[in-house]
Amino acid sequence: MKRLMTYVAVVVLLILVSIGVLEYITPPPPQPPRFPAPPPVHGTSASLFWANQDITLADKNGDLKIYPASTTKMLTCIIALEEGHDKLEQEAVITPFAMHQDGTLVGITPAKPITLHQLLYGMMLVSGNDAAVAAAETTGGSYSRFIQMMNEKAESIGARHSHFNNANGLTDPNHYSTANDMARIGAYAMRNPQFREIVGMKTYPMRFKDGSTRIIRNRNEFLESGFSGANGIKTGMTDAAGKCLVASAIRNGNLMVVSVYNDNARWQDVQSWLTYGFTCAEAWERYQKELKAEPIVFKWVNQVMGREPNEEQTKKVQKTEVFGL
Repeated sequence: MKRLMTYVAVVVLLILVSIGVLEYITPPPPQPPRFPAPPPVHGTSASLFWANQDITLADKNGDLKIYPASTTKMLTCIIALEEGHDKLEQEAVITPFAMHQDGTLVGITPAKPITLHQLLYGMMLVSGNDAAVAAAETTGGSYSRFIQMMNEKAESIGARHSHFNNANGLTDPNHYSTANDMARIGAYAMRNPQFREIVGMKTYPMRFKDGSTRIIRNRNEFLESGFSGANGIKTGMTDAAGKCLVASAIRNGNLMVVSVYNDNARWQDVQSWLTYGFTCAEAWERYQKELKAEPIVFKWVNQVMGREPNEEQTKKVQKTEVFGL
């Protein structure tokens, strides 16, 4: 019995020593990256959204109430594509109410019929306020019903600090959003291939039902900037909102969306924040590769020692700082 107890003690001692040696020689697990603060932006508010991870990487006054101006049309367009998909090749409804909107107009008229699908190009590239109302009335059956659809869609996307009161973004005290919400809406819309095709066009031959065409040019200068992966989305400008832009780019399968409001340097600022976003994405993906390459023995020891990150931490980016810029 005494010999057995001695044997057990030796075995336990050897196990403890082995664990100690393993702990000593096992390197710590890869550590998740800590993202630095993003570059400064000139706008009143801004937001950077990583669509793949469904996370806001950075923001400046991201929940501040703003007038979204014509970036509103992102929501109008995606609803028309989703809810009006069976009407896309039908003739758009063009009413006097649509024709007599303020601001930028495509110049639509019942005398020159056009399909809803073609109308969306005029709305997103030229930023026609008349086209937005016509798209809304065609899709919703009535303008008031479409406005209801806009708020329902925003809520379902997670844009819960917004209220929409028109389809084109003309200034209205009851029509407001935030940079965070608009970046999220933009990211949602960019998942739709038809939406991506429309907003990615630099020029487009908008075709009318009578067979005639009108060459239109996208006002989004970001697409012409030479920024690698640039593919959208929408400009905006009113006296109340200032100069606005929701821009997107994709690299190595990662979709980044940045929104800036009341920003006189919008073309430059979106590029610096998108570059920052892709740098963060590269760091995160490098960390993921390091985790997968960790030897199973090292992983086990680190788990026993409580040093291995938990499953939730390894699957999704955690914001390491709150950026109050």
